[in-house]
Amino acid sequence: MSDQSLSFTQRGIRPVNKLICLSILSIILLMLDSRYSAVQTARRYVATALFPLQWLANQPLEWYEYSSAMFQSQNYLLKENQRLMQENTRLKLQAQQAELRGKELSDLKSLMSLQNHGLQITTAAEIISNGKEPSGSRLIINKGANHNIRAGDAVVDDTGLIGQINQVHPLSAEISLLTDSTSTIPVMVARTGIRSLLYGGSGNVSLRYFPTDADLQPNDILVTSGLDSIFPAGIPVARVIQTSRNAGTPFYRVQLEPLSDSRSSKYVLILPQTELPNFQAASTPMAASVPTQP
Repeated sequence: MSDQSLSFTQRGIRPVNKLICLSILSIILLMLDSRYSAVQTARRYVATALFPLQWLANQPLEWYEYSSAMFQSQNYLLKENQRLMQENTRLKLQAQQAELRGKELSDLKSLMSLQNHGLQITTAAEIISNGKEPSGSRLIINKGANHNIRAGDAVVDDTGLIGQINQVHPLSAEISLLTDSTSTIPVMVARTGIRSLLYGGSGNVSLRYFPTDADLQPNDILVTSGLDSIFPAGIPVARVIQTSRNAGTPFYRVQLEPLSDSRSSKYVLILPQTELPNFQAASTPMAASVPTQP
């Protein structure tokens, strides 16, 4: 039985015997390594020879760790990029809103400063619509008859005349722009005081009957003359861009540019109409005082 248990060819070495043999071999190698330099040199050679095997054995683990770290970094960067894009969009929107509020505040300050020029201002209104016409010659404001606005009232912004009230509703009103084909405005040259009529049409304004014997130069400013009951005197209307003598007629050919830009105006001011004196009432007593012929 003992000979059969110590057989290395049929059943192999038992685990206990292997442990004892390996332990004894380890003790012998440790003793030799501590006393003989040749063993240390041999150990270095063996370690060098086994290094490629160790490197290959560690590669799967390193690749796994590298791939995990890369995927985690990529997911983090994607999420961070998405967050930064959302934050950037939010900040841009806030900046645009702040810029718009600043512009609206500046427009309101400019409108309120018109009070220093002696204009009798009744109502400030906000433009809420461009109307239904594709030509854009109508504007809708958020004030109407309930705010004492009447048809025919003049409308201005901080740069000059925009037009006049065309239709009035209880809570809104429609503005007919000075470039409308039905618009006719008494104006005068601010530099010389020469009066004329300004006509609207085709999205622009024109000075059709300005005599060539009068002085008119580029960059002259046309203002309302105040010769009607609608537009107070002195409101800027248009700038002269170019003048030329129209052959065969006694009138200038004038290119004008409106001073107000209704497409960018947000707030406007409504100016009341000037009441005309009642000449009919005043003439009645005079007619009654004339003695009749017998």
